[in-house]
Amino acid sequence: MSDLRAKWQDHAEQITQLKSENEHLRNDKESLRDDYKNLKNDFDNMRKEHENLKSSLQEHLREREKPELQLNTTEGRLQYLEAISLQIAPRTCQTLADLGGKRTGEYFMDPDGIGDAPIKVLCDMETVPVSTIVLHDSMADTKIDPCAGPDCYRRKIKYEASLRQMVALIDQSTHCSQEIRFDCFSTALSIGERRQAWWVDRHGNPQDYWDGSNGGKHVCRCGLSNNCTDKALSCNCDAKAPHWESDSGAITNRTSLPLTELRFGGLQFAGQKAKYTLGGLACKGKAPSSENPAESCSSLRRAGNPRSGYYLVQKKKGRLDVVLCQMDFEDSDAGFQLDTGARIAVKGVYFHAYRTNIW
Repeated sequence: MSDLRAKWQDHAEQITQLKSENEHLRNDKESLRDDYKNLKNDFDNMRKEHENLKSSLQEHLREREKPELQLNTTEGRLQYLEAISLQIAPRTCQTLADLGGKRTGEYFMDPDGIGDAPIKVLCDMETVPVSTIVLHDSMADTKIDPCAGPDCYRRKIKYEASLRQMVALIDQSTHCSQEIRFDCFSTALSIGERRQAWWVDRHGNPQDYWDGSNGGKHVCRCGLSNNCTDKALSCNCDAKAPHWESDSGAITNRTSLPLTELRFGGLQFAGQKAKYTLGGLACKGKAPSSENPAESCSSLRRAGNPRSGYYLVQKKKGRLDVVLCQMDFEDSDAGFQLDTGARIAVKGVYFHAYRTNIW
């Protein structure tokens, strides 16, 4: 009997334990159900937030595309106008002004008419006459790196134009110049007969005049006007004064322009300093028409005739020669001007006029 009671009690305890575990499981199930509901709510909220973000992103992209479309349209128009300007580019800014252009700014010009590609220049419509300015990569004030020997500092000038186009611009203008300024602190351009600095012209020749057209002569503007700091010297900087001085001028020699390289030196001590500023090639006015008839294909080109073809030139007085001018060649090329052998004698023409009735 005691064994039966023990078993019953054991079963009762097991049943109680199972009930307790079942209650725990029920509670866990309810907890899981609540967690599931919470997760589902969180997921639904995340999905809604995702949809909102997606919608906002799409709206943002649509708004961003609007200015891009406008920008692309503007750029397309500018490219079109630029392409057109390359085909009908005037020779100089003076030509543009004669056509009615009034705004100062950058334009495409084609001084040689045919051959090299048109060049971008700055047209200064405020000057009289109008200025055509070819810019380069050394327009800003430039500090000269210290070095001891003459011409040890070298700077080649890279223009936004070919040399051929610049020479054509010079030939078609009445006046061309290039401003240059040298600021110095205990630094000379020349010491006695020893040059410390010079510039190189378009033919590769060194020049050490710093104003005007004074080839073969070391001189600055103050020397030409006899008002240098030291009256015995030709340039302010040649005095090597222990304070800042400067020499500035404008190179006007048409056969030397543009300046192609700058060379400086003589900065060997800590207290010596120097810097330079080089302006663009600036040309003004319109050169007078070439002689009529022209003497050669070169004079025809300088007068603004860009097209290849047959022309009448007067090599000798009293005779016109028919020549073939190939304007896409350089002047020095053998095929630039070809003689056809055709000649036309130039003789005086006289008229006899008389009256046949009475008024």
